Amino acid sequence: MVSPDTQQVFMLSDYFGKLANAIGEYIDFNKGNMDVEERNKLYDLEIELARYAGEINMMGVTLAFEDVKDTLSQLEVITEGVKAAVKKALAVQDAINIATNLVTIGTAIISRDPKAIIRSTIKFGKSLEKMI
Repeated sequence: MVSPDTQQVFMLSDYFGKLANAIGEYIDFNKGNMDVEERNKLYDLEIELARYAGEINMMGVTLAFEDVKDTLSQLEVITEGVKAAVKKALAVQDAINIATNLVTIGTAIISRDPKAIIRSTIKFGKSLEKMI
C-alpha cells in the first residue's frame, strides 16, 4: 500500500468538494424540471459528497490506498467528466446516477478499502464515458 502525502489528500478532498458543488449547480439549473422527491434526493447526495470532502480532509496523511496517483488521476478525469455532463443538462435520473456513484466512491474512501476505491472509480469512469 502507498500512503498519499498531505497535498494529495487535500486534492482528493477538493475533488469531492467540487463534485458536491457540481451537483448543487445541477440542482439550481434544473430545479424547475424536478419534482420535490428528485430535488431532495440530489440535495441529500450533494450533502453526502460535501461531508466526504470534509472527512477526507480530516484524514490527513492517514489515508492509505493501493495506487494513489492512478486513483487521483481517475478522479480528476471523473471530476471533469461530471462538470461536462452537468453542463449538458442531463436527465434528472442521470444526475442522480452520477451522484450515487460518487457517493459509492466516497464510501470506499472513507472505509479505507483500496480495492473498493479502485473498483468503484473504474466502474464509474466507464459509466460516465457512456453518458458524455
